[in-house]
Amino acid sequence: MRRKATEEQYLDFSQESTLKVVREFREKYNGIGRLLDANPEVLELAHKDLSRFLSSSDQGREAKYTAEQILRALVVMFLEQDSYRDAVVRIDGSAFLQHFVRLGVKPMMDFTFLGRAFGCLSPKTWEGMNKCLNRFAIGKKKVSGKKLRVDATAVESNIHYPTDSSLLWDSFRTLARLLREARRQHPQLVCKHRFHDRKVKRGYLFISRTAGSKSKGAKRKVKATYKQLVEAVTRVVQITQEMIPLLPWLDPVREQLAHFLPLVQRVIDQTKRRVFNGETVPADQKVYSIFEEHTELLMRGKARKPVEFGHMVSLSETKEKYISQYLVMEKRRNDKDLVSETLDTHKTQFGTLPDMVAADKGFYESMKELQKLEELIQTVSICKKGRRTPEQEERENTEAFKSGQRFRAGIEGTISVLKRGFKLTRCLFKGFRNFASAVGCAVFCHNLVALTRL
Repeated sequence: MRRKATEEQYLDFSQESTLKVVREFREKYNGIGRLLDANPEVLELAHKDLSRFLSSSDQGREAKYTAEQILRALVVMFLEQDSYRDAVVRIDGSAFLQHFVRLGVKPMMDFTFLGRAFGCLSPKTWEGMNKCLNRFAIGKKKVSGKKLRVDATAVESNIHYPTDSSLLWDSFRTLARLLREARRQHPQLVCKHRFHDRKVKRGYLFISRTAGSKSKGAKRKVKATYKQLVEAVTRVVQITQEMIPLLPWLDPVREQLAHFLPLVQRVIDQTKRRVFNGETVPADQKVYSIFEEHTELLMRGKARKPVEFGHMVSLSETKEKYISQYLVMEKRRNDKDLVSETLDTHKTQFGTLPDMVAADKGFYESMKELQKLEELIQTVSICKKGRRTPEQEERENTEAFKSGQRFRAGIEGTISVLKRGFKLTRCLFKGFRNFASAVGCAVFCHNLVALTRL
């Protein structure tokens, strides 16, 4: 049984500071605390997931930490951009943060417990918590829907740059490690295979160091080494297929082997097609990581980073720098397909369409569609792609259009803040479910901070 919150309120034993930066730090958290208290629906949503999925006693014994304490600890972790370990150390070493988390006389929770707790909160729950905060902000008239700016950004998965050789090496070492673990746990199984890890690793390192050479001799050696590497991984796949039926049904090692096996087979297939057959494998058919198999290749066209690996996230922001909508796309969608959906959601939230909507060229579909929007919205500041007629030039030279583009540029700053200040440069959480939850939590924390300033 897990309680939602404690009725007892403990004294704040942190000493007052004469430093301005410390006072501002504490005022920010005090403001966030007041917002969380003013939105009990947020805690109710978190409590439902935590009481259902987080471990607790079957005998009715009360769980040590309440849902409120867990939620506030996660807020601190994202605001301070800490890992689970660092967040626990930070809170445990600060009397003020202990008071914010409302630990009272309890010791700080372990970082492994905090990690399990975050995994229990689903993306749908974070979406619901953001909606609760939206209703509060709109109801208190802290944000208005008269202006809306929209943009999309890439959030990277926690993977290394994928090459055929590195994916083959990842596949080999992962399956070999799990097979050794199965042999250790079940010595009665006949599995006396030797895997020759060092030999395989030398082949992977040779390819990674020599693949860029233009020498014909080096290219022949690389191709021959690829053949040896594929043969080694294929051999481990065959051993895995023989071993899986011999392991107990509920054995965690069996589950992991069954999970990785089809991914490794896809890696072998795409390597053969690319290296030996000279095919161009479509991006949506490739595996970019056997550990984060949900990862997409994103062609961004940026000078310093033309290709990224992760997922696209669409953001919609009001003039108060409040993120009213977000969408995490498991499969990338064209920006132009998001316009009508975004405006419909905005109308549902605020009861009316905005007076101004601004976005970049990626959201342009056709002049016909822009004209339809301009019949409903006073200013549609979306640039046309390609050549323009004199009428279209005149449209984009109006002061209202230019003002909209200046307003649109502000969302780039918000994206930068999310990445630099709320852990969205690279998502370190495993799996797409936790990826989407991390984006939802980052947006939630950003909006809490934004509301404290309004």
